[in-house]
Amino acid sequence: MVLLLIMVVFCLVFICYQDWLYRAVYWLCFPILTVLLFILKYNSLGLEESIIHASYGLAFLTFQLAILWTYFSIRKGKLINLTKDYLGWGDVLFLVAIAFYLSPGNYIVFYVISLIVVLLYTLLTGLLTHKTRNPHIPLAGLQAALLALLMMVAQFSSKFTFR
Repeated sequence: MVLLLIMVVFCLVFICYQDWLYRAVYWLCFPILTVLLFILKYNSLGLEESIIHASYGLAFLTFQLAILWTYFSIRKGKLINLTKDYLGWGDVLFLVAIAFYLSPGNYIVFYVISLIVVLLYTLLTGLLTHKTRNPHIPLAGLQAALLALLMMVAQFSSKFTFR
């Protein structure tokens, strides 16, 4: 179990590193991460409960993406491709992967808090570097770093559980 956790954290750190440096992540990282996270979840809850949790997380993500797509389509006055100019495929695939690990409640909490952290990071770096606009934000990388941190804290703290 510890080896599996180390593999997950390594994968998350690798995603963070790639996204931070290149603003792109090898697509193969996401299926590997998904499988590793699902095995962790399966080991603690079993198959049926793991699939139910993943289904709720994926439904929430689909709903969020539909809202974003609708908002930007109305704003632009035409149908848009959400992953062309607004959200990278790596960001979407990362959010899909973590749906296979987190409970529905933790998925929503992580989603909201990680977006707030990324927003604060973007605003802070914009102020410090005096850049008014950076179209490439390492969303998946920052979320991966946050998830790795939370998983390590949960592993070493008996008072904090995160699944």
